[in-house]
Amino acid sequence: MFRKKYSTKTEHPNPKNHNPGLDHDICPNHPDLILLRDAAADERDAIALYLRAGFETCLTELFFSAAEDEMQHYIETMRCISMLDPIQAEMLKEQDLAVLTPVRPYPCQKTKWSECIMGKPENNCPIDTCDIEITPPSKRDLPTIDYLTKALVGELHAANKYQTYMDEAQNRCVKELFCYLMNSEKEHIAEFTAALFRITHEPLPEEIE
Repeated sequence: MFRKKYSTKTEHPNPKNHNPGLDHDICPNHPDLILLRDAAADERDAIALYLRAGFETCLTELFFSAAEDEMQHYIETMRCISMLDPIQAEMLKEQDLAVLTPVRPYPCQKTKWSECIMGKPENNCPIDTCDIEITPPSKRDLPTIDYLTKALVGELHAANKYQTYMDEAQNRCVKELFCYLMNSEKEHIAEFTAALFRITHEPLPEEIE
């Protein structure tokens, strides 16, 4: 858990240095993180929409297949985030989400939910080479998925906002405040992702390239 507090000691910035730097290992600010978090938020919005559409329309197979693709995109995006942001990577690991940190892909074939959900016998549902059975989310869990998705998207956007503020701030104390707030949001990102994964049974086994 992130517990490092920002400094409360008053500092008067050197007039020759109006933008004092921070330790980038503690306050990661790679500009690509802004883009990646926005992309991750969009993926989660799409996943929630496609899951609901899969249950509420006659296009179940189409929407669930699209949801599975977006889930894989989310994993790939979070791995890139973790590569540039060691704080986020550590918090994901604390939530048993090492799969979202840079790792080698699982040697498993992708399992499709749609064949199970379309009413086929359970023994006809495909099983990957690692013998992992995929259980689709329940329709009754859709409201919880929606709430968790909105919460996760909000935290991703908040982390972006605080990183931007941290980079733009002039006073070191203000920078440290925004760094602390940014890293606190990362803890929530990991927690809400873990909660979603428990319901949606992510991550799905990955295809063998």
